[in-house]
Amino acid sequence: MIGRLGKPGRGTFVAPAILRVNGIAEIGGEVFGPVLHVATFLPHDLARVIDEINASGYGLTFGMHTRITARMRDIWQRLKVGNIYINRNQIGAVVGSQPFGGEGLSGTGPKAGGPHYLPRFQKPRARQLDLQPQTFPGPTGESNTLYLAPRGRVLCLGPGDDDRRSQVTLAERFGNEAVVPARDPAPEKLADDDDIAVVAYWRHDDRLADIRRALSRREGPIVALMTSCFETDRLVVERHVCIDETAAGGNITLLAQPPSRHA
Repeated sequence: MIGRLGKPGRGTFVAPAILRVNGIAEIGGEVFGPVLHVATFLPHDLARVIDEINASGYGLTFGMHTRITARMRDIWQRLKVGNIYINRNQIGAVVGSQPFGGEGLSGTGPKAGGPHYLPRFQKPRARQLDLQPQTFPGPTGESNTLYLAPRGRVLCLGPGDDDRRSQVTLAERFGNEAVVPARDPAPEKLADDDDIAVVAYWRHDDRLADIRRALSRREGPIVALMTSCFETDRLVVERHVCIDETAAGGNITLLAQPPSRHA
């Protein structure tokens, strides 16, 4: 314990606290409350720290302060986090500028306020998924960029051979690992496979209903279900990077300041 404030005598409150930990592995999960965990590390341990963040399974937001452009780029490219804020605060995501949403245990689907959010509520239709980074407007001195990254291991279940071949092609086109099992697994087995990110099955029948039920019983991150060749957005995750570029030129007093809202 580094410090803790008092709390009111009446009502249900959690007193704000600052706790010292040896690393993110000690926390064990997301803590939604007025609690700040502090861990220190040496510069040569930075790669290990990033690996531990990714290994936690949670990936909502990440904040970083640095004036070293190469370090900035190396870190955010390795992170499995939905929203990454550099040289600015981590709150106040603006619709149209910073589409918001996490991945892994912190993700539920397309980012709120992003280009793939509303289409998820519509009937799937043929559309070209743009893999190029997309820039969004923001205040002067702030860059906002949305990137698409491979979701992971795709289980290609057909049901037909042509379906499987198409599923493999699409999965690999978006940088994923495609897996075609020698024997189709029973739907209930899908609840126990910890190493799949997407299940592709393109026939609306009783087996699809069984697959849905099995995936709904899974623990851990949501596994995407791709039910047609049109649902290519299931094969990627969205990562948004917001950078306050006014703090990159050597003025260290700008690092902890919110971006200017003046044009």
